[in-house]
Amino acid sequence: MATDTNAVPQSEPELEALVRFAKRVSHDINNFSTVVRTYSELLRSDIAESDPMHADVVEIHRAADATVQYLQRVTQFSRAGNMRRLPTLVDDGIADAVAMLATELGDRAVNVTAGGGQIQADARWWRDVVIELLRNAHDAAPAGSAIVIRSAVQNAVVTIDVEDEGAGIPADLASTVTEPFVTSKKGIRGAGIGLAIVAAFVRTLGGSIHFDRIDGTTGARTRVRLTLPA
Repeated sequence: MATDTNAVPQSEPELEALVRFAKRVSHDINNFSTVVRTYSELLRSDIAESDPMHADVVEIHRAADATVQYLQRVTQFSRAGNMRRLPTLVDDGIADAVAMLATELGDRAVNVTAGGGQIQADARWWRDVVIELLRNAHDAAPAGSAIVIRSAVQNAVVTIDVEDEGAGIPADLASTVTEPFVTSKKGIRGAGIGLAIVAAFVRTLGGSIHFDRIDGTTGARTRVRLTLPA
């Protein structure tokens, strides 16, 4: 199975409407969530850990904090078209992303093959794109299995592959998985913005993104391939 962002049935007016919607929703809900996060943090400091209410307040704060972080990702998606472009080393972004996710990934191995390459993009944007890909692979992969990420450059093209041992994208989502708010996951981590951020970045740079299944030494693997102008 392969999916290309250029094949997603979404017109430019629809994309512009989604961007405007994302900005408005992100701004409004962020204000509410920030209030909840701030006051729950104050409550948490006032309630003793031995009090049964303390655990409830911690959960409220955690949910509010996750919502604020999610809305920051929505805002990032909405600003993709305004991304600044500077010479950015692909492998530096990959290394930074792996380092930042070390705690979140736990004991899961991330096997990196650095093949070089440079793109015209915002370095933080690129790092965040890799983070989204790694999180997606982590959520999909069986416990204990490794994630493989490799880069390569040839002529005027840089390719970045991220592979995991997960089951892959459900057939009913194959043509829409890079659209905002489309996901098969549940909860706040399943709000459907991660791959939309990746696709927006790829689209801005004039590249492409493909999803397919490949044969590996441990069985079939899911691969996400980004092809970007060097």
